[in-house]
Amino acid sequence: MLTSDLVRVRRKQGAVVPCYLLGKQRQRLTAVATALVQAIDASRGKRRTTVTAALDSVEHRPSDRLVVLGLRKLLLDRCELAFEDGADPAVIREQVFRLAASGRRQLGARESLDREAILAGAAGALELAPSDIEARLFADLKGNERLMQFRALSPTALLERYDVALAQGVLLRATKVTITLAGESPGRARQLFRSARFHGLLHRVTRDQEGHYRVELDGPFSLFSAVQKYGFKLALFLPAVLRCRAWQLQADLVWGKQREPLTFQLGPDQGLVPHDRKITGVAPELARFVKGFAKLGSSWSVAPSNQVFALPGEAVCVPDLVFTNDGTGEEVFLEAFGFWSRQAVWQRLETIERGFPSPIILAVGKQLRVSEEVLDDGSVANLYVYRTTIRPKAILERLEKS
Repeated sequence: MLTSDLVRVRRKQGAVVPCYLLGKQRQRLTAVATALVQAIDASRGKRRTTVTAALDSVEHRPSDRLVVLGLRKLLLDRCELAFEDGADPAVIREQVFRLAASGRRQLGARESLDREAILAGAAGALELAPSDIEARLFADLKGNERLMQFRALSPTALLERYDVALAQGVLLRATKVTITLAGESPGRARQLFRSARFHGLLHRVTRDQEGHYRVELDGPFSLFSAVQKYGFKLALFLPAVLRCRAWQLQADLVWGKQREPLTFQLGPDQGLVPHDRKITGVAPELARFVKGFAKLGSSWSVAPSNQVFALPGEAVCVPDLVFTNDGTGEEVFLEAFGFWSRQAVWQRLETIERGFPSPIILAVGKQLRVSEEVLDDGSVANLYVYRTTIRPKAILERLEKS
């Protein structure tokens, strides 16, 4: 991810246009990207200061400075830097400084402190070798971190990631994001919906008469809190959009210190290439729920749902999980509302009241202030309000009563 100071854009007729790497600039920067990747790869096991020096040694045009800083940032994001195992430097310093202070008080006016004697004394007190004392004295400074691992990638992939990172950086300033899927395959559409739910994005999906899906997402700048964390999730969601074939994205932005209202558009024509892994499962909290439910040993099995309920004139329902009775084959779906708006829950309840084709459990966080009593006893839906996590036993009880 690029920080805001590394996002390069220009303005055109009220829109923000990222400065993607194109033409001759892209050809020129391929050599720079190659050198940067090689510099990181050759620095495995070395200190951060050495890694930084290796990156600094890569030559580039002054006009490309901001791009190169962005490429370096993306490479360092793929690195694991950590301190070497060993004696605690803070404990060593405390011992060395205590001995040094004591020794200095005993010196005469013309005497000098014997550094080697101090280190030897600290080594004896801590049962370490004097060389270990020397090596570990300031081993916890950031510059002494070592490059433990590097998730390698090709120079071409690095440049492609940079272009995607520019678009992600722009979306961090969004108040609203709208994605239109025109003629997309059902599999890719489901994958997109699942990714939105996986990342906990506030969204609403509708379908028009022509079968085109419209996904409306709240942007980070539409929220009162958790802006940075939510914006990061929205950025992680973008690759799922890029994997679709027939789509258009439009975002409303607030830009700069003056919070100027601008727009941002993105589509397949920009040629952005996703490199992040596909989202194939459910959100981590639901994955934990699935494991806990399996341990109950009931007649019901649970799995991620691939079903999309697109009812005419209604918001599309994309359940998270499906429960199947191993004896009867009966299916009950579950849709979780955690970090969502209260309005989204009421919209789903209204859809269910007008007729829903399958039994479904709506798991709603307590913070959304929705009562379990709002649904009639004869409804195909069951409302479950949870405090912090969805309890497997509570869901099983509702399944057994269905």
